[in-house]
Amino acid sequence: MGSFGDFLMTILRTILTLLIPQNIEVKCIPQISNETDPPSATVFLQNLQSFQIVFLAVGSVLTFAVLSLAVVQFYHVWMYISSEERRNNMYFLVSLFPVSTACCLIGMYCPRTAILLSSFGLLYFLTCLFILVSFIQHLSQGRSVLSRQLTERGKRISFKSPPLCCFLSCLPEAKPTESNLVRLEWIVLQAPIVRVFIVIGQVIAVAEARENALKWLHLFDLASLASLLLAIFGIHTLARVTSDQLSQFGFSSIFRVVDVSLLFFSAQQPILFQNILLRFGVIHCGPVLSPHDNARFICNFVIICELFILSLFSTFLVSPRRNNLFDLYRDKRVSSATISASSDQAETCTQLTDLLTDSGE
Repeated sequence: MGSFGDFLMTILRTILTLLIPQNIEVKCIPQISNETDPPSATVFLQNLQSFQIVFLAVGSVLTFAVLSLAVVQFYHVWMYISSEERRNNMYFLVSLFPVSTACCLIGMYCPRTAILLSSFGLLYFLTCLFILVSFIQHLSQGRSVLSRQLTERGKRISFKSPPLCCFLSCLPEAKPTESNLVRLEWIVLQAPIVRVFIVIGQVIAVAEARENALKWLHLFDLASLASLLLAIFGIHTLARVTSDQLSQFGFSSIFRVVDVSLLFFSAQQPILFQNILLRFGVIHCGPVLSPHDNARFICNFVIICELFILSLFSTFLVSPRRNNLFDLYRDKRVSSATISASSDQAETCTQLTDLLTDSGE
């Protein structure tokens, strides 16, 4: 009976570590500090390992590159989009990569702030999800117009969406009524609201508990998991039902970029780096970083690399010449083509006139 009880407790502990990967037991402690709490930035930077120096240097360069690409994207939005509301939505989305890469880079330099900065970065991601909802409303000219267009085309709202309902074919479909669209919007909106309270709670925990705040930070993150999954479900459901109506604006491409970047930012640390690499002893402790802190440091570097690639991709994909969002760019091309054609015609007429004059003489 005792062996069965021990087996059951082992199963429960494993499930707990799957939900809270920070509870995974590690077999080493930092060599210099002999502490499990993250070191200060000063202590960390004074005891860097060679790979950490390389990661910090490359991460800094890539973050600067992301900021430079964002400047180009801001310029395109400012110059070639006429609608102020559309510009404001795009400003939020363009600033997503600079904000998130900056959070990762600062978290690499200052290990104690890494969890809080990750939470703030996730808050910005969730805010951008709701910006996508606002974008859908604007591009479709409001909920009532969108609902009428979807109804006329025979579209229905399918709930077989990520992250948990992809393969549930038994789920019913709903009519695209205005009230159902509002419910989907609120499913997305609740996530940044909940995350604001989570961030406030984490700041209070750091201020009050100090060195004992780490467990509270992780518990707050776990408490917001259901809210995050609901938001992902809501935005996927809404994006799928409106994809045909917004295809001329390349909305699906914008949504996929934000969606993939959110996956990289939120899922890699707990799933790949902690539940796999850390659990099987691939990542070890360093002079001042515990294995958990080392995993977060490496994960932040990987996220910066991935977001840099996505930033390059989005700069190419959502460029003014490839997307109808940039209406002023299209108008300028049409007007310049018209002027060029008119000048060509005038030049041709002049040449014909000269030719006729010469023939008459």
